[in-house]
Amino acid sequence: MTENTDKKAFDLAILYLGNREHSRKEIIAKLERRKFSPEAVEKTLERLDELGLLDDRSFAVNYVGSRSRKKPSGRYKLHYELLQKGISEEIIEEVLSDYDSNAHCLDAAVKKLPFLKGDGRYRRKKMYTFLINRGFDGRTVGETLDQLFEA
Repeated sequence: MTENTDKKAFDLAILYLGNREHSRKEIIAKLERRKFSPEAVEKTLERLDELGLLDDRSFAVNYVGSRSRKKPSGRYKLHYELLQKGISEEIIEEVLSDYDSNAHCLDAAVKKLPFLKGDGRYRRKKMYTFLINRGFDGRTVGETLDQLFEA
C-alpha cells in the first residue's frame, strides 16, 4: 500500500508543478493537507530533486519576475512573500540583489495615477500610501513622487 501512496503523492506533486512552479515548502504543505504520510512526502521530494523539478532558486527568480510584470512591488514585500513561501534568506538576497526598486516603483505609480482623483496634495498622499503598502522604501517612494508630481 505504501508504494501506491508514494505514487499518488508523486503524481499529485507533478500535477501541481504542471500548473506552475512551486517552492519546496509549498509542495510539502499541499501534500500534507492531502494527508500523505511524512515518508511519502519525503520520497516524493527526493524523486522531484533527482529529476530536477524542484528548485527554490529558480522558483524565486520566476516569482520575482512575474510579480514585477503583473503587480510591481518593493523589495520589502517581495522579501516577505518569498520568506512565506519557504525560500531561504540566502536565495532571497541573491535574487533581489539586482532588483531595480526605482523603476518598479515608478511603473506601479504610473499605473495607479489615472485612478487617483482630487487635488495634487491629496493625490500625492494617496500615492505615497499606495507605494509604501506595495513594499517600496520611503526614499524610493519620495523620489518617485518628486518625479511624478514635479510638473
